[in-house]
Amino acid sequence: MMAKPDPIPTFIEVGALAKPTVPAEPVPDKPVEMDWVDEFLCDREIRPNTKKAYVRQLRGFQVWCGFKHWADINDVDIRNYKAYLKLQPTKSGKIGLSPASINQALATLHSFFKWLTTKRYIVYNPTLNVEKVPATPTETKDMEIAAVRQLADGLDYRGQRESLSIRDTAIFELLKHGLRATEVSNLNIGDYNGQAIQVSGAKWRSDGAVPLSPKARQALESYLGWCVQKGFDTGSGEPLFRSLSRNGYGRRLGYWGIYEMVKDLAAIAESTENVHPHRLRHTFGTQLVMGDVQPDYARKLMRIKSPVTFDRYTKRAVEKKAEDAFNDLIERSDASDGLF
Repeated sequence: MMAKPDPIPTFIEVGALAKPTVPAEPVPDKPVEMDWVDEFLCDREIRPNTKKAYVRQLRGFQVWCGFKHWADINDVDIRNYKAYLKLQPTKSGKIGLSPASINQALATLHSFFKWLTTKRYIVYNPTLNVEKVPATPTETKDMEIAAVRQLADGLDYRGQRESLSIRDTAIFELLKHGLRATEVSNLNIGDYNGQAIQVSGAKWRSDGAVPLSPKARQALESYLGWCVQKGFDTGSGEPLFRSLSRNGYGRRLGYWGIYEMVKDLAAIAESTENVHPHRLRHTFGTQLVMGDVQPDYARKLMRIKSPVTFDRYTKRAVEKKAEDAFNDLIERSDASDGLF
């Protein structure tokens, strides 16, 4: 039997003499073509949450109309879509979205079609003649001063813990100054300068400084002093309000922690009203108008740019002032044997 030939050796270079491995050239991704919705969003300077809402509403409309080309959308499509939203079931099981949700969807379509017209992608804006849905009457959103004081009285009894009372009193004072619960949650220690609170990243770009009353400043100073005693880091970038619960102790207090705090105060006060943090913001706006603060100044204090939006917060104040004016007229009429 013949012997097998010796195998041919293979030499592998290592170290400094080794040749570098040449990586395979990456295959470039196929560019994604932008459609008109993408282009519209790129042209707008909007916040991430607003962008998400625009995408959801515009893409939802596209699905509803079977991806009909935007240039082929007409008044009838918009009118039928409005009727569809009125019959759309909600997560709570009700039939029909709220007027605010429907109007928001219509406003998004109007803004988009206006942009299409401006860009000359289409000739006519089909949303021009579609009216908003009238808002349904709602309960009074502000609270009587006596009811607010009853909530404040419960601060000393919530949980029977001094730490909760000190922290919650500071939070409650900020809510009384018109801050939203989310804004209070997002505050850092550096946002307080001893005189005012600087609100950043707020809803609808309502950033700004909120001057504080002496009572609110005293509550914050007491709380910050307590934080130092407890050894919390009080650097400017640290959360202003921390959770004191067993599971999340020391972490930033979230929106729901503030919401539950107000609900607890309402339970202690045995309130029969639907009390929640945002009602204190409405109360703040109402009191500004009742106190004859000029509308421009009141909107500045509430960090509201639109007079229309401001009217939502102060409608009850106007009603109260009208009632007061009428009662004054009655008294003068009685004194002078007038018409009334």
